This record gives sequence, structure tokens and C-alpha cells, in this order.
Amino acid sequence: MPVKKIIVEKANRLYQLPPDILSFARLEKQMRLIRKPELVDLASFRWPIGSGEINGVTDSLRPATAEELQTLREAVAEWYQSEHNARLNPSKEVFIGSSISSSLLALALAFIDNSDIAFVPALGLPTYRRVIAACGGEAVSYNLTSRNGWRPDFERVTTQLGRVARILFLNSPHNPTGSQLSEREMGDLVWLAAKENIMIVNDGAYQTFDERKSVSLMSVTGGSKAGVEAGSFSYHFGLPRLPLSFVVGNRDVISGLKQATKLINPILFAEHIRIAVEGIRKYPLPSLKQFRRDVVSKAGQVDSFLKMLDLEPAGQDSVPFVWARLPKRAPATLAANRLLKRSRILVTPGTAFGEVGEGFVRVSLTAPAEQYEEAVERLKKRRQIPQKTETE
Repeated sequence: MPVKKIIVEKANRLYQLPPDILSFARLEKQMRLIRKPELVDLASFRWPIGSGEINGVTDSLRPATAEELQTLREAVAEWYQSEHNARLNPSKEVFIGSSISSSLLALALAFIDNSDIAFVPALGLPTYRRVIAACGGEAVSYNLTSRNGWRPDFERVTTQLGRVARILFLNSPHNPTGSQLSEREMGDLVWLAAKENIMIVNDGAYQTFDERKSVSLMSVTGGSKAGVEAGSFSYHFGLPRLPLSFVVGNRDVISGLKQATKLINPILFAEHIRIAVEGIRKYPLPSLKQFRRDVVSKAGQVDSFLKMLDLEPAGQDSVPFVWARLPKRAPATLAANRLLKRSRILVTPGTAFGEVGEGFVRVSLTAPAEQYEEAVERLKKRRQIPQKTETE
């Protein structure tokens, strides 16, 4: 007797998740009669630091012991004390997880129930909305527009919504615009969150990209009581891409995070822990300094690319991206699609980060320098701009 095919419907939450930031472009390989030029990817974030940057990386991995994890927690606490003058209890106020995304998901699992409200930036990574939707919560935007220099406006937090909201997701320095809160603004937010009883979760992934020190949630009075701050060992300390992140701050939040992580039960490897400890103790590593220099050295090529498209920089230089305004605030997805189809150049439309991003695009600063040069050459050919001769 033939077996009937089983039809299992997907959970509704999967249809509520926001799309990937590059979902507008179909990049899968297809058989073509006419071969197109290679894609110039100026949209993706590439982490250039490989495993060769630190000696002793081996292929033999074993799970980290409790003692090794405690050593890493102590190293993180010492770094926060040194860099931000913030005292943290390594055992109760420092959590070590796999990726930032998985740690944010664990936070949502621990503190968001069905129909709970969480505040997210109107312009920002889809990750925050995803973890909220995955846990049955409802994401409510707070304002973030070009009119105020992309600085967050927390007025909505003081409304009736703020009285029932559980979490406020913050991203400072902000991806994609580079805006970040000053010490006074961070202090005001802490006071407001304490008043409304809202937990702050700051995604500080790019805090050390710029040599100018960014303001940490932990560095302001009451910050460790009002919420937590998440970071990446790779991005913070210039390490190879490791499946490791940290969350520091409110000990009750850290306790809930530990409990929720048991549902995921990630394996943290001893070799990765060793690399992270070494990187923290030698901060800033030469690899991080070189990454900063490489980004600055590409300024000329990136500027030429922006000028060819009449793009106007509209963000700050505290993140490895350029946030640029399209001429006449043209539709972002349409502009990105045209650039992809006509010249095989990929940039990220601003609407991938929210409706507020209409009329803007994001360009990554982590592509090789020759990629920007190739993009400019393709645009010149497309516009048929004649090259100047030596006699001109």
C-alpha cells in the first residue's frame, strides 16, 4: 500500500520573520548562454582577520572546561575595568555564548512571552525583530531618522507602550549609520529605562572599530543595573572569526540568559577560549590596528565610487560601512537592483534595515581595494566616460 505524503505546515512565526538584508537580490548561480562579469560585492561584511593572526591555532578541538570559561569571564571583566572603568563580577555579570545572534535569541527566550512588547530601532539589523518574533513577542519601533542625525529618539518609551514593554534593543555604534550615544545620552536612557522598568540590551559589536573610544552601557552610572551589553570577541579584539560572544551587565539578566542557553546548549571549544583570552590580554592586537588602517586607506576608492553614482555620505565613520543618500531620495531597492543588473555591483538598499532607510544605501568598507576600483571602471564604461590622455 502506498504511503501518503505527510504535509506539515510551518509555524506562523516563520512568516513573520523579516527577510535578510540581501534578499532583494537573487544571487544563486544559474546556467547562462552569455557569461556575465563576476559580481563586485560591496554589500557584504567581510572579516579579513584569519586564523594565522594568532599562533598556536590547531584543528584538534575539545569542549572548554568550567575553569577555562571562568578564565575568559575574568579576562572580559578586567578589560571592561581597564577600558570603561566598569566593575563586573566575572561569575555573575559576565556570560560567554556562541554568536551574538544566538545570545540575543537566548535573551528573548528568557524574557519575552507571547504578545510581549520590545522596542527596536526603526532603522537597524533585522536580527532584533527576528528574535522577538521567534519568541512570540511584538516589535515596536522607536524613531531614528536623518532629521536628527540618526540619533535615537526614545519619546515613545514614555508612552503607555513603555509601561508594558519588556526590552529595549539598542545598537550603539549603530549599523548602518554609525551614530552613537554620548555619555550623557546613554545616562539619560539608563534613567528612563529604570523609571519605566525596561531592560536595555545594547548590541555593541563595533565599539572598538574606531580608535576613538565609544561609550559603553557599562561605563555610565547604573548601566549594569539597567541592562546588558553584547559583543563579539572577533570584532572587539581583532581575532579570527570565532563562534564566541559575550554579554555583560545585570546579574538577573545574565542568570536568565544562562538558563535559556541550556535549551540551545552550544559547545564552546577550549582552543577558541584560549585564543579569546590571549587576544583580550594583548588588546589592541596588531591585526585590529591593521584592519582600522586598511579601512581608512580605502577612503579614496570609496569616495570615487560614491561620486560616480552621485551618492552623498549621510552617516558617521564609527562603523565599517558608508551610509549614503541616493540622488533625489530615489527608491533604494530599485537603485540597488539597477546597479546589480547593469553593472553587476552589489550594494545594500537602505530599506533592508527598515522603511526609514528609503532613499539610502549601505556600502561595506571591508571589500578588497581592487573591488572598489573595478566598480568605478564598470561605471565609467557604462556611462561611456572618455579617459583623459596624457596631453590633456
